[in-house]
Amino acid sequence: MRILGIDPGTRIAGYGVIDLPREGKMKAIAAGAWKLDANKELASRLATLAIEFRRVVDVYKPTHMCMELSFLAENPRTALFLGHARGVILSEAHQSGLQISEISATSAKKIISGNGRADKLSIAKIMSTMLGFQLDILPFDATDALAIACAEAIRNPMTNLHNIHSNNNITEKGNTILIEWQKNKMNKRSKQNFSVLLKAKC
Repeated sequence: MRILGIDPGTRIAGYGVIDLPREGKMKAIAAGAWKLDANKELASRLATLAIEFRRVVDVYKPTHMCMELSFLAENPRTALFLGHARGVILSEAHQSGLQISEISATSAKKIISGNGRADKLSIAKIMSTMLGFQLDILPFDATDALAIACAEAIRNPMTNLHNIHSNNNITEKGNTILIEWQKNKMNKRSKQNFSVLLKAKC
């Protein structure tokens, strides 16, 4: 199973692709963010979003897509534009034959960290540990998209991860990751970076 996670937007949209081999260990394949020109008309930005989405699908060939559910934005115009972006992505995913699912940001954070209100930096730290990349090489839009993909992998009944990852275990692991990161950050003598420190522990 290969899952494409999407953090939608009309100015910046994040994507993350993970593999889930038979042994059940998640592996990051690709991640990044599509930066759409805010000076262009919405139609132009949406067309660019569709093209970039198809490119990722063509190159990495995911079998599933999970996208973050809409939130209630304070600005109706923002909510309307986000709805347009989600519609484009859903249409492209359907035409590409992907199995489509959606998840709220709160639910994804709860699955990944045990805290539905975890901030973006905390989620990025946990993702860099789980998937083994440098913390500072990806924008939050990309690490959020990876979290969406990983949350889908954990909750999907087609995988064995939903049986072995209880909420308590996830919370304990997330807390351990953040504590170890903080210790390493405060220890000025340490020459290990975040990803190296936690690769050895996972």
